[in-house]
Amino acid sequence: MGGWAAFKVAIRKRETPFHARLYDMAKFIFGISMPVVPGLHSFLYNEWATRTSIWHNFWRVVYYEPMFKSQCRRVGKNFRMWYSGNGTTRILGNLGIYIGDNVAMFDKVSLVGLTVYDDPELHIGNNVYIAPFVRFMVAKRIDVGDYSMVGCHIIMDNSGHPVADARARMMPGGGHPSKNGVRPVRIGALCFLGEASVIYPGTTVGDGVVAKVGTHIMGEIPPFCLIEGNPCRIVGKLPINDDLAEVFGEERVQAWRQAQDAVVLDA
Repeated sequence: MGGWAAFKVAIRKRETPFHARLYDMAKFIFGISMPVVPGLHSFLYNEWATRTSIWHNFWRVVYYEPMFKSQCRRVGKNFRMWYSGNGTTRILGNLGIYIGDNVAMFDKVSLVGLTVYDDPELHIGNNVYIAPFVRFMVAKRIDVGDYSMVGCHIIMDNSGHPVADARARMMPGGGHPSKNGVRPVRIGALCFLGEASVIYPGTTVGDGVVAKVGTHIMGEIPPFCLIEGNPCRIVGKLPINDDLAEVFGEERVQAWRQAQDAVVLDA
């Protein structure tokens, strides 16, 4: 052990009266806490919050958002990329990104286009909210419907790596999934998918579905159902507002109700 490292150990162990005094001095210094001056520190907090908000929004408007938009095939009006520490979303691979109007996305979202197919696509509808740390892994196509709020840990239309071919997983990076395992994912309108939920390949999430935190979503989920668990199960039916017909039409609302009536809740 080097001289400085040994000296620090001696202080922590208080091997001599000298080391003990140094230990007490250090403990006193690190234990100092500034008392709160209500008017002063309240002002300083609000000044800091305002200053950093202005700074982040300036760079969002003139730098980060335009950079991201330049990598998309279509971005609707009123797009917002909110700051959560990264600045802008990183796009990996050749991913065709289509974004509707009034979409809010945090900068720590991850968008990945795989090379299984030549032109993977991600379609995000209007009035969609994408929370921080959501990861889209697209081999062919993923769709997110209007007015949905997405907080998933990962949404994938593929396995990410080979499943049935162990030799292929020996390739650098673990290999690529096969085309046979790629199945498109569709998230309906008005969905609320909780934090850390997972959506598996081939999943269709019906309109109005709410998934609790950590739900593993797979298969066909009927509209306006409450789901939870791993694997997911339907634990409730959600109300379908009459005034939704003003936005989605009476025919669609009636279709939701008919599909919901056929649902049998899991025990």
